[in-house]
Order: sequence, then structure tokens, then C-alpha cells
Amino acid sequence: MRTVVIKVGSLAEGLSGFERTWKSRKYQGEYVTFDSLETLLATLTSRRWALLDKLQSGGKMSLRELARRAGRDVKRVHEDVHKLIDLGLVERDAEGLFVPFDEIHAEFEMRKQA
Repeated sequence: MRTVVIKVGSLAEGLSGFERTWKSRKYQGEYVTFDSLETLLATLTSRRWALLDKLQSGGKMSLRELARRAGRDVKRVHEDVHKLIDLGLVERDAEGLFVPFDEIHAEFEMRKQA
């Protein structure tokens, strides 16, 4: 099963996770890390989450079919899909667009300042 974790974290945390995975030589899942919650929310908008949901539940489909199912303009869906492809959350092959992950987890923490 392929899993991706979308999280907020520093570069140092990301490198530490990479090192742990490298040393264990075992699949630890995959990560998309943002430097701040603001960046995560600005990048993964509610419309992009909806596209991920449609692709994950509906299987492979064309860009036009995705736009039709989302009830959105093809041009805007195209822009959003390309951002999701850049992040590695969506892939494309000869059969269409798809989410390559069985599970997507999103996590972040908010802490009281010391």
C-alpha cells in the first residue's frame, strides 16, 4: 500500500526523515512537506482537495472528465491539476490522470508559544 503524508515541517525535519528511511532501507511512506501552515493551505486549496478526492475515488480519467465531474471550467482544473502533478500528488499516463496513493494523510501541529 502506498501512502503519502502531507505535513508542515522544517528542512531539518525532512532531512532527518530521509536519513531514517535511508538507514532502515524500508518503505516509510512518502512526504510532501510545506514550510508553514499558510503555505500548505494556499497550495492545497479546497478545490484541489476536491480534485484529489474525485481522482482517488473515480480512478483514472481525462482532464475533461475530471472537470465535468467537478463541475468546473477545464482551464481552471488544468491549472490545479498541474500544481498537483508538480507536488507529486497526481500522475498522468496514457489512460489519464490518477492519484498514485492508496492513502493521503494530512497533519500539522499548533503549539502555544513558550
